Amino acid sequence: MSAADRRVDPWRFAGGFIQRVLSAGIPDEPAHDPIPWTAVAKPLSESKVALLSTAGLSMKGDAPFDMEMERRRPTRGDPSWRRLTSDATSATIEANHLHIDTGYIERDLNVALPVDRLRELVEAGEVGSMAEHHYSIMGFQGNDTTALVGESAPAIAQAMKSEEVDLALLAPV
Repeated sequence: MSAADRRVDPWRFAGGFIQRVLSAGIPDEPAHDPIPWTAVAKPLSESKVALLSTAGLSMKGDAPFDMEMERRRPTRGDPSWRRLTSDATSATIEANHLHIDTGYIERDLNVALPVDRLRELVEAGEVGSMAEHHYSIMGFQGNDTTALVGESAPAIAQAMKSEEVDLALLAPV
């Protein structure tokens, strides 16, 4: 299979109008350094795995993501992050995000944070263990990712390192 055959059409379900509006704000060249690739250091069956959701999830009782800022500036999302417990359920999580239908998450947390699927993989021996915590950000950031890249991402990475997480799985919504 050639590289062209593996290429993903990011606009497949967006429609022409949305494609024109959104693609107008995307530069031809990335405004960031190349993303580093790190080879997996040990087999998945021996690895501790954490999840990272982009759904703006927080534990009930914790500070939610700032949706008022998102309402005032609809092209800008809250760049902070939240730590989630590994035993999180739809009943213990809040989804704070204006750019997605959070009703699906309220009915089944696994659409945004697949903890039950990860737990099944651990029980089957496919994955070594589940991390004590998972993490969430608000995926919609508009054009300014400075705080997300410069503050939240390094803090999440440090938290994962301190918990000896081997692999992180991104659960984008």
